[in-house]
Amino acid sequence: MKLKNILMGLMLAASTVAVADNYAYLTIDQNNEESSISLNEISRITFDSNNMIIHMANGNKAELPLASLSKMFFTEKDITGIFAAKNGESQVKLVGGTICVNAPVGAIVTLYNMGGQTVKTVTASSPETQINLSGLTKGVYIVRVGKQSKKVMNK
Repeated sequence: MKLKNILMGLMLAASTVAVADNYAYLTIDQNNEESSISLNEISRITFDSNNMIIHMANGNKAELPLASLSKMFFTEKDITGIFAAKNGESQVKLVGGTICVNAPVGAIVTLYNMGGQTVKTVTASSPETQINLSGLTKGVYIVRVGKQSKKVMNK
């Protein structure tokens, strides 16, 4: 009987690990906007009394106010697309080598290169967040805020 229970426990543990391996993104619903972060980019997640703190593998961290979070879950695929901003959505513009993003305070703003690799991740600390592109190679980048993504060209 003990051997049967041990084998069932091992099979359950193995199947749980196999299912967990399918997840590639942490999806967060913040202020009714969902955003995804690749699990490869996250080193750990901690909490303090007011914030969820996502520690990124590149050394950056994003502090999200717990009051703005309604749910978080794991997904297999990223939930994003490239489109022009509409009224009420985050605005992204490039001004003289600096990306200016109008987004809610606490929103995660991620800059990707065309290979899909994260170049920079910042947390919006004011209604207009700026990302300086100096030091980055010339080319096309993707800026993502929540479900919204926009292409920008660093000339």
